[in-house]
Amino acid sequence: MQEQQTVDRKELARLAAATGADVPSAALEPLAVYLEMLCRWNAAMNLVGARSWQDILARLVADSFHLASFLEELPLPEEPLSWDLGSGAGLPGIPLRMAWTRGGYYMVEVREKRALFLSSVLARLQLSATHVFRGSVEHFFQGQYYQADCIVSRAFMPWPELLELTLPRLRPEGVLVILALTPAPERLPAPWRLAGVRSYAAAGSGRWFWALSPSGDISGGTGKAVEPVLAERTERAGEDGPCLG
Repeated sequence: MQEQQTVDRKELARLAAATGADVPSAALEPLAVYLEMLCRWNAAMNLVGARSWQDILARLVADSFHLASFLEELPLPEEPLSWDLGSGAGLPGIPLRMAWTRGGYYMVEVREKRALFLSSVLARLQLSATHVFRGSVEHFFQGQYYQADCIVSRAFMPWPELLELTLPRLRPEGVLVILALTPAPERLPAPWRLAGVRSYAAAGSGRWFWALSPSGDISGGTGKAVEPVLAERTERAGEDGPCLG
């Protein structure tokens, strides 16, 4: 971990604003610390493909802040129980929790070095009610008494398999949020329904959030719809980006 990149705070504020996402000013300092830690660990462990903090911000971190506003529009409880499956280098979870602090958030990561990195970041930043589970998703599920209100997945597994895996673990009125590079499918296997969708642009490419629910009615009585916004184009999925739909 020899390479050290120092994040210029003024440049960070400018580039964060350029992402088009709502990045709270209070998130800028912890975000700078996270980016510096990620770059340092990345030099030794190859956590992500992007190398400069500017590239990481544009290609990977921006999704987290777009996701924060998307989650606010979903009919979740005031204090939801959220699980992030296959958290990797903490994307979207670490930056997300800088902006979206509701409820408890558990990042599940089976790879030991990545889980160690996540624990090191949390020890430094002390994000609200944010935790790391080092182990497989199956082992994590075995230890959970309650079903989740929200499950987040980015490049964890193909979405049809993800639906099957998470169905027994999600509350009937809960939502599975998938970060994807394609629009949501027109048909979903029963009992899944599309609860919300948003498209947005990041690093010059079009990306999507799908919110899927096993319940037919997830409005919660609010009648609130999640409206799509314009995106540009799609790109190849991989370790660094949202999963292909």
